[in-house]
Amino acid sequence: PLTMRFSTATARALRNNLVGLALLLAAWLVAAGFFPDYILPSPAKVWRAAPAILDADFAPHLALTVQRVFIGFGLAFGIGSAAGILAFTLRLTEALSSAMVALQAMPGAILGVILLLIFGIGDWVPIALVALLTLPTIAINTANALARRDLRLEQYMRSAGARRRDLVRYLYVPTLIPTFQSNLSLGFGLGIKVVVLGEFIGSQAGLGYLLNVAMIQFAMSAVLIYLWVILLIMALFEGAQSLLFDLFLGKYFYPS
Repeated sequence: PLTMRFSTATARALRNNLVGLALLLAAWLVAAGFFPDYILPSPAKVWRAAPAILDADFAPHLALTVQRVFIGFGLAFGIGSAAGILAFTLRLTEALSSAMVALQAMPGAILGVILLLIFGIGDWVPIALVALLTLPTIAINTANALARRDLRLEQYMRSAGARRRDLVRYLYVPTLIPTFQSNLSLGFGLGIKVVVLGEFIGSQAGLGYLLNVAMIQFAMSAVLIYLWVILLIMALFEGAQSLLFDLFLGKYFYPS
């Protein structure tokens, strides 16, 4: 049953997220002892300031950032996965990798300024930025996963008379599913950071905009609260996608 698959992988992902957040909190506690509050306020001081910062006006900014992340990352995931599969099919994996590496090397700040001149201030700068900067990772990983498929199994299946759809179902899909999960984890984490950068550069709403305002005002408690909100969003997404893969696609990761 599906409920029984909620076990090892999901529990491990949740545990790793909690341990990571706990280590960051511990490092913050230690570092706060070496800096004055106007540079790095303590967790206790930030906690006391949280209700005033996370007020009703904060929710629309958070919702807008999450929406931009899902739109931009959704575009990157769909286009990047399709590009990787197409490049493998046409035997253009190396050409795709070269093109994607060139795009990946472009500094986000420079690309953000270019997009700001094209689209102006608004939604499309952070959405386009996350789509362009996460697409290379997804496309390269997808194409390389197919290129590293089990060739001996493919040769055996072909010699046994397997048709194209059999290869897709029993070889290519099992190869791609773990890669898709990896792309979701890596891409979403990168995506939310890029969206915040895009909002920082060219938006008047969202977490990136709030961070920009807080930094200008040197409101470090607000900066740290927004940072932890971002970390919690990433942890929740990681836990949710691990659970979904574990429940519905666990057969592609573990022997039955």
